[in-house]
Formats: sequence, structure tokens, C-alpha cells
Amino acid sequence: MNETTLAHLSDLHLAHDGLRFPASALLNKRMTSQLSWRRRRRFLHVDTVLDALVTDLRAMAPDAVALTGDLTNLGLPVECRRAAAWVAARLPRQTAIIPGNHDMLVREPWDATLGAWKPWMAARPDDFPFVRRFGPVALIGVNSACPTPWFSAAGRIGASQAARLTEILHETGREGAFRVVMIHHPPVPGIVTRRKALQDAGLFATAIARSGAELILHGHSHRSGLSSLPGPTATVPVMGIASASMLAPGQERTAAWHHIRVAGTERGYSAEIRRRLIAPGQPVRELPPWRFDAYRLP
Repeated sequence: MNETTLAHLSDLHLAHDGLRFPASALLNKRMTSQLSWRRRRRFLHVDTVLDALVTDLRAMAPDAVALTGDLTNLGLPVECRRAAAWVAARLPRQTAIIPGNHDMLVREPWDATLGAWKPWMAARPDDFPFVRRFGPVALIGVNSACPTPWFSAAGRIGASQAARLTEILHETGREGAFRVVMIHHPPVPGIVTRRKALQDAGLFATAIARSGAELILHGHSHRSGLSSLPGPTATVPVMGIASASMLAPGQERTAAWHHIRVAGTERGYSAEIRRRLIAPGQPVRELPPWRFDAYRLP
């Protein structure tokens, strides 16, 4: 079976300084996010760091890209259109996207905002989870982003989406696919504070426990790390990645992306995951690879 390579990145937080939008667009929860951006976040999320990361990613020529949300800072229509143009110009055509909480801070018409990402995502809100197939790999995009009260960055998937996820995992599992689930919020309790957590993480965990998956990818925490969830026959790895534009010290928070290699074996699949760290003025640093095997049931 042919080898398939994936790239995983998240939390671009593309700078929106200079974009024109009405002041009235900030008369809601976006106000606090804008203040946070002006006072602090614009010094942490740096486009030159993101540019270096994308240059490294493109040089590795992955077969597909998984982008797990927060392309924008405020979820403004002009930001969503700019993010669509950025993805079209900078990432490979075979890219799958899910939204993050910053992309859906307030309730807005879908077509005016996230609808701009239809080439890489579900066409409508009710079309999540969606599936993109790349060889033996099935990328399954779950939407955990939803408008929440002020000072909350929490997420939800809802019972209907959880039920569809269970069915999709079951069907793609029967087909023998290597199932990679994309979700913005960490689905494992304790990775982020309650204010930022997936509120119905139990629904997600139940879907994984019933139908299984080979790998789960998330962002949101701005930290790279490894955890797991129980599956029907084995634990399922859960991998988070730091913000792709983050200017920060420390191995967990440094801007990074995952290079994921999936290859077929006689009993299922082998996976090899390498984290590549990007820091200004320094060579790209790659951590030792992490490998695991995923077995298909007879």
C-alpha cells in the first residue's frame, strides 16, 4: 500500500492590522479579543514565523494538510475572506480545514464568513463532520466552534454531530481507512482550563470509544503534546500542536507543525510523526520521531 504523508498545523491567527471593517463590528464579544490582540497577542502571533513554517512545510511536499482552526482573530467577514486567499496561495490544494473558536466569536451569516472556506471544509454548518479521503487516509473534520458568552473560549460538538461522527468512524473503519479526526478544542480533559474546554467532551469520547479512530489532531491550547482516549480495542493517540505563528520560548509552545507518515502493513498501518519546530533566525529543529502501529480487525 502506498505511503501517505500529512501535515498538521493550527492556530494561525493571521494578523488583521490594516484590514478595514466597521467599528460597529466590535460592539460585541469581539471587543475583548481586539483589546487582547492590540495589547499582547499581536506580539506573540507573528506572520514572519508563520511564513517560515509554511516554507518548511511546502518543502516537505505532504500529500495533504490538516488545519485545525483559528485562522482568524475576530472571525470578521473580511478576515475570513483574507484567510481563504491565504490558504489558496500558500497551502497545497489538498487541504482540509475546521474552524476554531476565534473564527466564530459571534453569530454571523455563514456565507459571509466561514462559507469562504468551502473549498476545504464542509459547505454548511449541518454538514459536519465531513470526510476527505487521501489514499488510505480519511480526514474527518469535526466542528467544535460555536458562539459563547463573553470571556469564554469553550467549544461544543452537540449530540447530532456526535452521532454522525460515530457513524462516519464506523463506516470508514469498515472500509479499512486510517481515520484521522480533526477537532479544534482538545477532547481530553485537563489540557486547557474549563473556560477554554470542550464542554461536551463526553460525547466525543463516547463516539471514539464506540467506533474507534487511528489518530486525533487538535489545536487551541497553543501547546504541543500527546495524550489519548480509549477506543473499542486500543487507546487512540491525541496530538495537539502549538500555534503555527507563535513567537515563544519552550519546546511545547514554540511554533511547530506535525509531519505524519502513514504506511500500510500486512496487519494494518504504521504511523510515524515528527514535530518540526520553527524559531526566527534558527534552523528548523525536528524532534525524534514517535511511531505506532494501528491494526485492522479481521
